[in-house]
Amino acid sequence: MLCGLQKSIVWPLLAMTVIAGARFYEQTSTAKISTLTLENYGWQPLPKRQHGEWPGTSSRLVWFDHEDRVLVGFSARESTDLATRDRPGLSLHILRFTHDGKLDLSLVLPTKDYFANGLYLGPNDQILARANESLQILVGENQDPQTLAWKVLASCSDNCRIHQSQSRRTLIISESQDGLGHSSAWPTADSSYTIIDLSVPAPAVLRTCSQMALYAEIITDKFAYWPVYDKDDNLTVRFSFCDVDHPQELALGRGGILVPLNDDAFLLLGPMGKDSRGGVKLVGSDGRVKFRSELPKHDTPSHYAGDWAASDERGGRFAFTVETWRGGSRALDISGKKTARRVVVYSETGQELASVPVSTMYHRDFDFALSPDGHRLAILDENVLMIIDLK
Repeated sequence: MLCGLQKSIVWPLLAMTVIAGARFYEQTSTAKISTLTLENYGWQPLPKRQHGEWPGTSSRLVWFDHEDRVLVGFSARESTDLATRDRPGLSLHILRFTHDGKLDLSLVLPTKDYFANGLYLGPNDQILARANESLQILVGENQDPQTLAWKVLASCSDNCRIHQSQSRRTLIISESQDGLGHSSAWPTADSSYTIIDLSVPAPAVLRTCSQMALYAEIITDKFAYWPVYDKDDNLTVRFSFCDVDHPQELALGRGGILVPLNDDAFLLLGPMGKDSRGGVKLVGSDGRVKFRSELPKHDTPSHYAGDWAASDERGGRFAFTVETWRGGSRALDISGKKTARRVVVYSETGQELASVPVSTMYHRDFDFALSPDGHRLAILDENVLMIIDLK
């Protein structure tokens, strides 16, 4: 049943999964890598998108809980029968594996589509699922399979966007509508925001509102952030939820995409200089740079599942994806060719802890996560779940 769970790794696999390009990091010589082939657990390839088809917004699919277990989600067709409202024929599968790679929980939820499904964890390891146009939470005593049930927390259309703080305590669902009252994939003035508090024993909707800074795309547990406010490259502002009239200013400097690890530590991913495509910088709320590292010339950070980075519980380690591009010309507005993609892990001191190549092509079944203590990295790349122990 468990395909390819490896306690020791031969050099060819180690070189393929932990070396980026010609670079080799000393700590990878002792790295432990485990792989799970999800086809053994019901995974199926997602259908190809048809021309002009909009699959809905992406969601998270991989997490670690505080018992060092890995949770992964994927969508699959359950039968070839004609789908109905009560029996849509598609399901979201959620699997949980122990540290040793043993399956200890398997959940299945009906859903009406392939793409707009997802998996989320709360700070107390509550399991949440985005499926069938709703966000649901798993309830039951001690997760006894006989008492488990799903409870709907809020509606969430195919086009809703889910944003969660790095602490996992706060989750916001944003819904937008076009001028005709239909669900819109893009933020509009006619939007609604549902704030869910996951820190309490019984998570519930905290409040809803009709406005949020930067459409709630960058949040912590207290604030919605708006980088490069009023076109000032050095100024970031933050607003309390549902308040767009009372900003707090932060001089975080330039650096591209803003990722708040908490309200006192921020990642800046992107250009670090005139000729730079990308780099990483960790900055405090007072503007003090904790470290700065520039990526190789042809590399640039990229986003996944609508997010830019994942971190451990205290913000001491973080991971993001990097793309390598060759050719092209900015001056002539000619696009280059993406030749490689990898997941990198950094510490708060600026040390690169891992660099793991993944498929160059983006797949809907792609995600990655760091464990709460930051010592394990999980990467989902289509049907393969890879788990790397970090020192």
